[in-house]
Amino acid sequence: MLSHFQAQEYSTYAYRFLESRTNEVAQLWSVGWDEVFSPLYNWSGNQRKDVGKYIFQYTVSGYGMIEIDGQEYKVDAGKAFIVNIPGNYRYYLPKESENWEFIFLTLYGDEVQKCWDYIQSTHSPVIRFHPESAPVQLLAQIYKRASEKHIADPFHASSLSYRFVMELYQYIKSMDSFTEDWPESIISSILFARNHYHEEIGPDEMADAAHLSRYHFSRLFKQTTGITPIQYLTKLRIQKAAELLHQTKYSIEEIAENVGYANANYLTKVFRKTTNMTPGQYRKSDASIDEHFVLPK
Repeated sequence: MLSHFQAQEYSTYAYRFLESRTNEVAQLWSVGWDEVFSPLYNWSGNQRKDVGKYIFQYTVSGYGMIEIDGQEYKVDAGKAFIVNIPGNYRYYLPKESENWEFIFLTLYGDEVQKCWDYIQSTHSPVIRFHPESAPVQLLAQIYKRASEKHIADPFHASSLSYRFVMELYQYIKSMDSFTEDWPESIISSILFARNHYHEEIGPDEMADAAHLSRYHFSRLFKQTTGITPIQYLTKLRIQKAAELLHQTKYSIEEIAENVGYANANYLTKVFRKTTNMTPGQYRKSDASIDEHFVLPK
């Protein structure tokens, strides 16, 4: 699954299922990934024609603004807004923002409406979601399945939609007891890492994404997450390699290229050091990577 925001070609996928049994519960209308650069990007909730739909839009990089009932909110990296169609709002790219990269999901159905009504009555319409959170990871997974043409059945689409609704409920329920408050700079660096881990990036590039000096960034990252930037990148890449080992028939060389390592030998070296298993041994096992992973020193 696309749990690490690997860069993809931007696109939007729309669905028009006629199965009433799924449409009445929770169903997928559209999912997309986009990046905008022009202030001409401006959507009004009162002018859209797809009535009875519910939008979740999550910022990957840059920022946009949303105005709801006359109040403005900044939607920067790691934050999402939750709105209905129609509604008294507009979201747009302000002139001060260089870009706004986001991934979005539009759903409909009775259970979706109940979820959105509950969230809007108890929380702000703009909510921070940690990159590690289940709703964000599931959103990326749904986009990946759509991009690979794996969502063709209304029951499958409804199942994904309902699961997303439940993940939202679970996340919102745990927010009150979730005391970790990560700085925006660290959120931005983590989203950058998830989007570019397959490229030749390291702590310097993550610091640039955080708009901090390498020294200050490294200290703040360790203080915030408990691990160093390079440890985070290593864990990210090895987790993705483990997924590919169990879910695909890619060669070790192909997997190395997909997770940002120069060759199969280097991937094998790091994989063995962090899991005490070779990639080949892991592929033949039914082990979970979380059970074996040891952070590199």
